[in-house]
Amino acid sequence: MAASREFAALPSDQELKKLYPSNLELLNVQVLFRHGERTPVRARFQTWGLPPFWPLCKIAREFTQTIVTYPNDATTPFEYVRRLESVAKGLPKNVPVPASGFKPGESDDLCMLGELTDLGRETGFKLGDRMRWLYIDRLKFLPPLFNDHKYFYFRSSHVARSNETLLSLFNGLYPPTYRKAGLKPTVYTRLFPQENAYPNDENCRRLSELGFMFAEIAAHRWNPILADYPSSKVTDVLPNGIAIDGSPRASGVFDTVAACVAHNVPYPEGFKDERVVKEIREAVMDEWYLGVQKSREYRTLAVGALAGDFLYRIKLAVNADRAAHGSMLKDLFSPKDKFEPREKAVKLALYGSHDTTIASLLCAMQAFDNQWPPFTSDLRFELFAHSKPVEVPKPADKPTVSTSESEVMNTPLRPAGFVSSKTKREYFIRLTYNDKVLKLPGCAKEDQHLPGDSSFCTLEAFEKVINEFVPQNWELECRQNLGKPVLDSPEIAKEFSEIPRANGAVMAKPQA
Repeated sequence: MAASREFAALPSDQELKKLYPSNLELLNVQVLFRHGERTPVRARFQTWGLPPFWPLCKIAREFTQTIVTYPNDATTPFEYVRRLESVAKGLPKNVPVPASGFKPGESDDLCMLGELTDLGRETGFKLGDRMRWLYIDRLKFLPPLFNDHKYFYFRSSHVARSNETLLSLFNGLYPPTYRKAGLKPTVYTRLFPQENAYPNDENCRRLSELGFMFAEIAAHRWNPILADYPSSKVTDVLPNGIAIDGSPRASGVFDTVAACVAHNVPYPEGFKDERVVKEIREAVMDEWYLGVQKSREYRTLAVGALAGDFLYRIKLAVNADRAAHGSMLKDLFSPKDKFEPREKAVKLALYGSHDTTIASLLCAMQAFDNQWPPFTSDLRFELFAHSKPVEVPKPADKPTVSTSESEVMNTPLRPAGFVSSKTKREYFIRLTYNDKVLKLPGCAKEDQHLPGDSSFCTLEAFEKVINEFVPQNWELECRQNLGKPVLDSPEIAKEFSEIPRANGAVMAKPQA
């Protein structure tokens, strides 16, 4: 079970030349990455000997907070040590006791549920360090010093572990000695109702409703399978077996095992069986990603708005490049997209996100490898420009001026010729996922990619792929079609309608 990312070896000089041909100019890079390793998001399986709090957060134990010092309203750094507490079992209700880790009395370095661990911070730093090697040291694409915000856009989901991974990545990309004194990175975070760094079903009623439907389909498909071999191997820790809608849910089981594997924490032998892990993983992937694969409406509400953000920044970069080359070609933005002041194009955009974001976006573009995204996975969108010589017709020579009509009629004209002094800028998009180059089905035809390499989508082909699921108005579409079945997948709608139910209601998705 690959819970943590296995970083590939850095490419050799020869491999680098193939990945970044000299006739292509890199203009813009956008990186969507999953946060680093974390603890489980819920306290599960304490019968295994797993405590609710794992002692893997030494770095996060000590905090520095800026506070106001009265009476002059000056600010000063204030340091403190975090300690966690719990409620003792077997004692009167609500009696607080210090929280413990794997051993009784182990109170230092404890992590909150779902918190980025020291390992997660390290892998975030490693990803940033690798990006520095590529985009700064080798390609000379980014400035070696962080001395201006104009080249960058940083954004994270509102979840702390994503923001902290982003900061760790930035620290690897631009270590302290490579930053202008006093210049701090600006990280944007959106309000929860407008968040699109993950499928935001809590603020989209229709997406939540569709999620329940596909979860029920997954339960109908997989519960009999999970009740057989996988459940038989884990009866010592899960006497009621494993189910999509069980307690804990199959996704919760998978999450906790993944966290154990990533941190080398012991876990039950039954989950070391490859068949058990495979069947649980496939069941959970059906629950979470079948909707993105089968329903345009689902993928539009789940990741369409975020995909539109990527396309928006690509268009900004293309327009800036065209302007720099004196192009009179049409602005890529339609009138309804225009607003003032217009954001400026950046070279690098970083988005701190989650596994469900990356997997859903890969599914939406038909590029998913059917493996759960490991911690610190990254999906990159790279924009390239290609200067192509253009043969421009040379006007035919005009006859010499003459007052004699017969002279004019009999003066021979030299035929029009062609010159190649002008060039046309062509644009291509390439996607890589965890250092592997992707090829999108929507860019497979000869006129949809760079000649000889289908991994470089033409801008037009890529825009068509993305616009297939970008919403026109996400908030409005989240309120439409409520109470209706899956409208754009008849076979799924039929399967859902044939699921036997005691009361005819769509199940509510319980906590994992």
